Amino acid sequence: MKVLMIDKYYFIKGGAERYYFELSKVLQNHGHEVIPFSMQHPENFETEYADYFVPNIEFNGMSSVQKLRHMPEILGRVVYSRAAKEAVTRLIEATKPDIAHLHMIDHQLSPSILHAFRDAGIPVIQTCHQYKLVCPSYRLFVMHSNEVCERCISGNYYHAFAQKCLKESRAASAIVMLESYVHKWMKIYEHIDLFHVPSQFLGDKLIEGGFPKEKIWHNFYTINLDDYPFHPEYEDYCLYFGRLSEEKGIQTLLEAMKNLKNVKLLIAGDGPYRPHLEKMKSELGLGNVTFLGNKGGQELVELVQKSRFIVVPSEWYDNSPLVIYEAFSMGKPAIVSTMGGMPELVDEGINGFHFTAGDAGELTEKINTLWSDENLAKKFSVNARKKADNEFSPDAHYKNMIQVYQKLIGNK
Repeated sequence: MKVLMIDKYYFIKGGAERYYFELSKVLQNHGHEVIPFSMQHPENFETEYADYFVPNIEFNGMSSVQKLRHMPEILGRVVYSRAAKEAVTRLIEATKPDIAHLHMIDHQLSPSILHAFRDAGIPVIQTCHQYKLVCPSYRLFVMHSNEVCERCISGNYYHAFAQKCLKESRAASAIVMLESYVHKWMKIYEHIDLFHVPSQFLGDKLIEGGFPKEKIWHNFYTINLDDYPFHPEYEDYCLYFGRLSEEKGIQTLLEAMKNLKNVKLLIAGDGPYRPHLEKMKSELGLGNVTFLGNKGGQELVELVQKSRFIVVPSEWYDNSPLVIYEAFSMGKPAIVSTMGGMPELVDEGINGFHFTAGDAGELTEKINTLWSDENLAKKFSVNARKKADNEFSPDAHYKNMIQVYQKLIGNK
């Protein structure tokens, strides 16, 4: 089978690209041909198909003046990129793929490529890594006011402009508002045959936004479990690892640690909220909390392996965070907030605990329970790895994905 695999980045920029390359490897290991389509970029991995990629464009580094000067080009890429459609059409003609699997295509590629697949009669599946299809700014969250926001789900995208949702900028928010309205008017996403959602929570939001229930398919992500070996032994600390920003709920975790002087917490990561969190640590007198800064690679793997459990206290709709997949693979239970898709990953009382987002008292109770009961911790550890084997492993993922591919191809 030939699979056209599409993401706007052909290097590992974030979780979406990690899954993109993991899935590509799984398919290749089972004898399928994976053909990439993306945007040209200095950090891209090498591929024989690079000449088909669309020219590089990045919006984040542009000043307001530059954005105004390049507005026609920006709108052309964001709303409907003829260049992307023409490039992928050439790639389709050259390679004759059986199916197209989309990931992140917004802005740098645009959904214009869907018309190329329609014209060629190629079935399309998209993995939804965020809430872009119902939220112009991706997150269902207003960053500058630190609030969950569902105002646009019903299609009233003007709220994105009114709230200055994207980068606290009227201009940027106006562009994504216009983008969403045009795509809705074009009904362009009707050309996607199936939406793969790694959390049913995300799928439910798409259904609320008018997407057909029968087009929503839930299947967890996959990771290579061999990269995160099972390690039931632990040292004397629990762990948060990830970005340090307000919506991650770390301030609630610090509040919980006030009454857990016997518990040691390590925080690995960096971000804009770190100065505030370190000040908060000092004010609360949390000698049992240590900020480690950024950790990565094998150093981070070992840090997780040696932890008793991890805590993910997010206060926004976290979709399906890979930190939980990694922790479970290593046999580390997780205490997570009840936001987004996390309660689907962590089974209450089996491989971890849930707590109400923002409730420091409830989080204190859950941490104390898991910290003080070694038998429970060992049981949760075994169950965490069992879930990883059964539901996150490459073999389990391939079995589910190939059945869907074959069904979509058979329906065309």
